[in-house]
Amino acid sequence: MNRKLFDFEVPDWFPVKDPLVLERCRNIRREDMEFTNENGYSIRIVPHPESAIATQLFHFIWKSDVEDKKTVIVFPNSWRNVYTSAAEMCNQFGVSARNIHAFCMDEWADEEGNVCPIEWDQSLGGHFLREFYLSFREDLRPRLSQIHYYTNENIKHYSDDIDECGDGGADLIISATGWVGHTAFIDPGINAFKADTLEEFMELKAGFVDNTRLTVAQNANCWSGDVWHTPRYSVSIGPRDVMHARDHLERHDLGYCMGPAMYNSWERMISRLQLYGPVCKEVPASLYQLTKGTMYVSEEMARPIEPMDLREF
Repeated sequence: MNRKLFDFEVPDWFPVKDPLVLERCRNIRREDMEFTNENGYSIRIVPHPESAIATQLFHFIWKSDVEDKKTVIVFPNSWRNVYTSAAEMCNQFGVSARNIHAFCMDEWADEEGNVCPIEWDQSLGGHFLREFYLSFREDLRPRLSQIHYYTNENIKHYSDDIDECGDGGADLIISATGWVGHTAFIDPGINAFKADTLEEFMELKAGFVDNTRLTVAQNANCWSGDVWHTPRYSVSIGPRDVMHARDHLERHDLGYCMGPAMYNSWERMISRLQLYGPVCKEVPASLYQLTKGTMYVSEEMARPIEPMDLREF
């Protein structure tokens, strides 16, 4: 992008402002994207990340069955296609999920800090129960007591519950990055996850979240389509839960990647900042670079970032 004729400062509220970092991430080439670092953090480009994660989830469930081993997984919401696909494979091949202990990643809340009831039609935990738990044959489901979702009573010890159930942390976290660079609802610059250093940030537990405006806008797009009907507050796992987990799976095939290149450069840019930018609390999802995991990036997301050409209109 030619900035010689007209240059401008990046706003203070942008997560990354260093022009050298921005240009490096913006210009990374497709052939340089795949790598594995010393932590076992691996980036793989695949046609359909959703299918790759569904297959990996099935493998985790299968392994928990054949090894008869408790497996603790933190799940995002709502991922109906992933959950129903994994459950259908289990149903078809008789794979039991009896050893799966599931923790919902996040949930809506109100301005008073009250977690929404599981019965509310927009509840993230409610969607998870319908899309994952109820998709299994009854004889293959885990016990309902092994499905953990947020309540007013457990929010203060939710991270401790994950650690206790998982002997120090979850076996797996499944995730995707939001518009503001968050994972779960770990939004940057909010009161719930304030810290002076990255080290302090990585120790923060699950809590009540005052979501950023970009997150509210994204949630409106994904859920109600109406920002006035989209909760501004939530509860979420914390950075500590990300760091304590032993494995991680993430998909980079965000919602608007199927249109012309000019329409989705911003999605590909936040993906690049997480995957290739500095590890920083301003881009919370960049913490995954410090962990073992596989980040599945779609071919659409790997396309070059090009400026919009108004002459096309």
